[in-house]
Amino acid sequence: MRVLIVPITDTETELADMVAEGLREEEIAADVAHGASDDADLLLKTAREYDVLIIERDAPALAASRTRDLLAESPTRILLIEAAGCRQSPVRADARLSRPYTYPELLTQVLALGVAGGHKVAT
Repeated sequence: MRVLIVPITDTETELADMVAEGLREEEIAADVAHGASDDADLLLKTAREYDVLIIERDAPALAASRTRDLLAESPTRILLIEAAGCRQSPVRADARLSRPYTYPELLTQVLALGVAGGHKVAT
């Protein structure tokens, strides 16, 4: 299973790198797409190569309806990170995780998305 994490700010890049490292320790291939949250074309190009996409609801690239439409048709599973109590996002999400969340909660969601996508998950 391949996971792509898309941080939306420079401060979140460090957190995204730590999450990716944790996923790698679970034998999940994980990458961080620096700059993809602002660039719809980069987001769409890279997301297609992954099984699970972890992205913040407020990523600028998700504002484009073209991006939302193409992600809706993509086989990539989407884990959308949202602020607690926010309104439903127009972006298709296979799972949602509200801030604040713990790493075990994120891992559980990623594993569930992987299984739903037909990927074997190491136990």
